[in-house]
Amino acid sequence: MGRFMPRRKKDAAVREPVQVYLSKADRALLERVAKESGLSRAEVLRRGLRRIGASVLAEASPVLVLLDEMAKGDWPSDMPRNISERHDRYLAELHADPHEPTSG
Repeated sequence: MGRFMPRRKKDAAVREPVQVYLSKADRALLERVAKESGLSRAEVLRRGLRRIGASVLAEASPVLVLLDEMAKGDWPSDMPRNISERHDRYLAELHADPHEPTSG
């Protein structure tokens, strides 16, 4: 009677092969990081992609959005003079839920 070898379960995630061209220096770096971390080269690349993706696609901070808007042009005539001192309050008012009761 032959031996029955159970089939390995496939990973639930669908994987797609991707070809990447690396310079010698980048290939050496990949090899070194994989060796030092104990991860496969593929896992090193996946984690790097996820880290960069999280950084690039992260939602902008409301403070940075406000600063960008202010830097785009002249200060609006209705800009409060004390915004540098009370910026937290102005940001809270700007992002407040209109359905929430305000506190005095």
